[in-house]
Amino acid sequence: MTTDVHPLDLTRSLHSDTARLRAAGPAVRVELPGGVIAWSVTRYEKLRELTEDGRLSRDAQQHWPGLADVPESWPLTPFLIQPSVLNAYGADHRRLRGIMDTAFTADRLAKLADNLGDRLPTLLVAFGAPGSGRIIDIRQDFAQVIAAETLCDLFGIPKEQWHEARQAMLELLNPSSEPETAAVQLKNATDLLAGLISSKQQAPGSDLATILSQDPSLTDEERVLALVVTIAGGLPAPTDLITNAVVNLLSNPAQLTALLDGAVEWSEAVEETLRFDSPVQHMPLRYAVHDIDLGDGVVIRRGDPVIMGFGAGGRDPQVHGDTAETFDVHRLNKAHVALGHGVHYCIGAPLGLLTARLALAALFQHFPHLKLAEPVDAMSPLPTFIFNGKTRVPVLL
Repeated sequence: MTTDVHPLDLTRSLHSDTARLRAAGPAVRVELPGGVIAWSVTRYEKLRELTEDGRLSRDAQQHWPGLADVPESWPLTPFLIQPSVLNAYGADHRRLRGIMDTAFTADRLAKLADNLGDRLPTLLVAFGAPGSGRIIDIRQDFAQVIAAETLCDLFGIPKEQWHEARQAMLELLNPSSEPETAAVQLKNATDLLAGLISSKQQAPGSDLATILSQDPSLTDEERVLALVVTIAGGLPAPTDLITNAVVNLLSNPAQLTALLDGAVEWSEAVEETLRFDSPVQHMPLRYAVHDIDLGDGVVIRRGDPVIMGFGAGGRDPQVHGDTAETFDVHRLNKAHVALGHGVHYCIGAPLGLLTARLALAALFQHFPHLKLAEPVDAMSPLPTFIFNGKTRVPVLL
């Protein structure tokens, strides 16, 4: 078994970094920021195999002995130890997941889609007329607004509170570097969510907060954390899915024309973006409940932490051959694991896919001659190994 440790290189493209890890073996040891050593899995078939394997857990407190040695200041610690559906294992995971799944029925998704369809024209018109020459940041001004508002709608937040809620969500995910300010931001966000759940106990609606408020098996902490974990995935991932799709489509104008002409469905552009430029690159952490032999001399030992390179799976040349590194909406096989796989497959995936499809279609139908205002190489990547995107994407209307 190899004992080499590969650093995660955040100074270059996440895609080139994961390609290096994928070529090194079915799983390789990496050093995460903060000095934590974990196994990285980046090959498509191994990702599917391990996400279906009951010998991997997401419960750090039960199955990661090394948690005791991790500094309290490690940024991922709060995320990994909170008692949410994301970190639950076995029967506890099935209980929490079953409750949350009821918020994503076909009828609820159809209503959320209708509401988004009603909002999109107003948002687009507010940017100004096509051809105005105005420059906007498609990430912050468009994609992020849509993702946040869709969460507000899903949660059942009164519309007059959407601006406040969006700000609280952003501060929750990107707190101040000043500890005192960050503590205030966290309290403001959790107070808002707790207040929302309390209000639904008194006046139920048809939304996720109501579902959580009415289930007697949940503790108050579990109710709030269910909303927190939905924000953690449901704000950045759709934001970067939409943004990455815009970047790739504007970089491939012939493919965009095929979409605008109706020769290719917008859902195909969403799927190819997930394969080629997934908004989630690495998902930490899982823990081996028993030894797992992956072959080629690689054994993940009981208690070892594992990160899933979901974004790398879609670019695996063993699946997509010589064109794995090429964006192509016409591609017939768009196999990926960008939304996870197995029991922890993304709960909100249907809503995220729907949101991205509607947003992209509306954007390009309203602004068919949209152009990038800067070269892609000049756009700074997000400073994280978890999410994949650009800090800003200026476009010319």
